[in-house]
Amino acid sequence: ERQTADLKPTEGNIIALVGRGMSNKEIAGKLGLSDGSVRNSLSAILSKLDLRDRTQLAVFYFNHQPQDR
Repeated sequence: ERQTADLKPTEGNIIALVGRGMSNKEIAGKLGLSDGSVRNSLSAILSKLDLRDRTQLAVFYFNHQPQDR
């Protein structure tokens, strides 16, 4: 099971930005993080959600949005 409850608030923000198609560098700039911090967070997110890559993460993001977007 994918444990979204285990995600930190920053990880949730990163997921949303990946879902919007932003690169690691863009995400880092938007959130005031280093590129390395974004990479590390992405690795943790993928592990927590049992996903392989950022494409699967983007699909996960869109599949878990409220229906009335």
